[in-house]
Amino acid sequence: MDYREHSKDLLERKKSLTSAYAAIKNELLMLEEEESACKRFVSRAKADNSDTVDYNDRLINILVELDDCRFRKSVVERELRKIQTGLDSLDDYQRELIEYFYIEKQSGAADALMEKWFKERSSIYRDKSVALEQFTRSVYGVITL
Repeated sequence: MDYREHSKDLLERKKSLTSAYAAIKNELLMLEEEESACKRFVSRAKADNSDTVDYNDRLINILVELDDCRFRKSVVERELRKIQTGLDSLDDYQRELIEYFYIEKQSGAADALMEKWFKERSSIYRDKSVALEQFTRSVYGVITL
């Protein structure tokens, strides 16, 4: 098993994971507000001796959705932490290689990096491979099994 492929996939998903994290946080806030409102309605209905079945059913559904949302948030957080751990192990040059080639997937990345870092194309690609291996070791502990 080549963990460099896992690293590439993880890096390619960084933008979507970041977007998902923001969306999930907003969803979680809305569900928590809905949960509070539903609990207030249940309390009022009990005080008025009204039927609380509909409110209780809705509250149960909200609690299930909250649990699912929290689970999804923890999965996304874990993935983002992996990426951050890997990126933190790199120097600025290596981080930029990873960002240009795998996260941003910029066309002409090699040319831009050659100009910025005053390196030859072969050096850029060799350094990119080294950076990916270092990232992979930082995240997964191994390169291949």
